[in-house]
Amino acid sequence: MKMPNAILLGCAFLAGAQLLTAQAARIGTFDRQAVALAYYRSPQWGEVLRQKRAELRAAQQAGDQKKVDELSDWFGQAQELAHSQVFGKAPVDNILKEIAPAIENIRKAENLSAVVAAPAPDSASQAVDVTPQLLDWLKADEKTRDLIRQMQKN
Repeated sequence: MKMPNAILLGCAFLAGAQLLTAQAARIGTFDRQAVALAYYRSPQWGEVLRQKRAELRAAQQAGDQKKVDELSDWFGQAQELAHSQVFGKAPVDNILKEIAPAIENIRKAENLSAVVAAPAPDSASQAVDVTPQLLDWLKADEKTRDLIRQMQKN
């Protein structure tokens, strides 16, 4: 039995639309705690700390108590934030800002419509774990990766 061309064309259109929808719904996801741990053990964060320590030494040598107090507060707040991001559920917005170039490169390379903390917000989308690429960009060493594996087991 022959199918009318309009029906065949309609079926082909629907199949194509479903394919386009599936391609558009590729979402990159990452393990928020793994990325937080890798960030705070990264050379990038190490450089931030070196700069802040230099500022603190300069303020101490200059006798600028106000600046010393500000920097001491900054260190305390940074430690608290890191702890709540790695071991809690605090948002990682500050880290995402720092790794934005990596996220954009990964998004383009993997043909993703977005990159978000796991789980993907839409169960109909195809989740692609980009945690390993982010760890590479953060230059996570083997000790960091071991710590992440241990955290993921618990």
